[in-house]
Amino acid sequence: MTPHLAVFVTNFIKLPKKGSFSFKSISMRKLFYSLFFCSTFVLASSNGSITALEEQLKQAIYQNNAEQIQSFLSQYQQQTQQDPLLLSYAEAKLASLRQDYALAIRIYRKMLSERPALTSIRMELAKVLFADRQDRAARLQFDKVKSVKNLPASAYQQIDRYIDALNSYNTWQIDASVSYLKTNNVENVSSATSIENTGFIKGERMLPQKAHGFSYNLSFSRDFNIVGSHYVGFSNETNGKSYWDNHQFDDLFNRTSVGYAYKKNEATFRLQPFYEKRWYGGETFHWSNGIEMSYSYWLSKNWQNQTALEYEKRRFFIENPQAGNIKTASNTLIWYRNPEQIFYTGIAFSQQKLLERQYSSDIKNVRIGWLQEYAWGISTKLNLSFTHRQFKDQAVLGGILPLGKTRKDHIYTIFAQVWKRDWHLWGITPKLNFEWRKQKSNLDTMYSYKMHNLTLSFEKTF
Repeated sequence: MTPHLAVFVTNFIKLPKKGSFSFKSISMRKLFYSLFFCSTFVLASSNGSITALEEQLKQAIYQNNAEQIQSFLSQYQQQTQQDPLLLSYAEAKLASLRQDYALAIRIYRKMLSERPALTSIRMELAKVLFADRQDRAARLQFDKVKSVKNLPASAYQQIDRYIDALNSYNTWQIDASVSYLKTNNVENVSSATSIENTGFIKGERMLPQKAHGFSYNLSFSRDFNIVGSHYVGFSNETNGKSYWDNHQFDDLFNRTSVGYAYKKNEATFRLQPFYEKRWYGGETFHWSNGIEMSYSYWLSKNWQNQTALEYEKRRFFIENPQAGNIKTASNTLIWYRNPEQIFYTGIAFSQQKLLERQYSSDIKNVRIGWLQEYAWGISTKLNLSFTHRQFKDQAVLGGILPLGKTRKDHIYTIFAQVWKRDWHLWGITPKLNFEWRKQKSNLDTMYSYKMHNLTLSFEKTF
């Protein structure tokens, strides 16, 4: 016998991670028992009784318990008399919990094609579209649900939170920072006065030089949803250093990317051609174009993997032996141990094939990091890295003075940062930064050095 059935919006499906976006504070039990969305499907029978199996299945749906839904659904499918809407709803809910969003969307759309007035099912469809990163389609369904009159205030608030999240996905993401710089070795060169075993002595310009100034960064990006999970992505990143007492070492870099993005479930794929240009000492230095492919995927609720491949063709405006091709591959594994603690580790490999083999090199890097939030609003970041760089041919200084060795460098880096989360003005957060670096080269008198800096930076995310 087919019972009366009221199907309500149940607990939220797993949302794509973006910052600290969460709706867990909403009491879904209260919404469930207060006839959330005032949407009921009535599936009547001759006597209106409700079977125990149907009650168990509905309770499993409400609790988002995939294992129980599967068990009760299998039993329910064997019944001679079935409630078709309950059956479809259980199948769709099970699919969404298993992150088979395509199946869930297909079932919900079929249900709505037959019963378009089922507001609660429309809300479920909107949430699954949201999780599947079909932003435009999700926004349309949320707008339709919001147009329903006389919903509980908490329902409208919930919809607004989803819409706010969609807006944040599809608006400009802007980051900016500025930091004071003070260095005794602006070009990162050895302080030794001799040039290896050649008998030559360095000129003053080849020795470490002091400089004072500031570094700056500005990046902005946006994804434009085209259809479904397909996007056009745009980004621009500018990094620079300016020294007011030594402008010959000013350095400015800009990269612009426009390409394709595909966002599905817990994964994002990007294929982005780019153009970049670098200015050094106030003059144009080189320009490059290339393409970057990246793939980010959530392995579980706590683990994320990020992979990137890049090809760059570097050119100079005047003939330069360091023009050529650069290929880079990197992978980063991130562990969100809890909301206050994140660990990550990564590896990278870069192959630089330039016009002159003495400048060509293979670069291998390994890194680990730790981010921590403490009480009293204090946060820290620590990054450790090791880089090995092997050049391809014997070094010849200035193209005329052989140094007798093929250059090989080992680079050790420590970067630490501390800030107070509630210290900000106009959204600008001050952060204290410490950087230590040691480069050990087999061409010791030319390229070995140590440096450490303690700086204050100001950062803002719009």
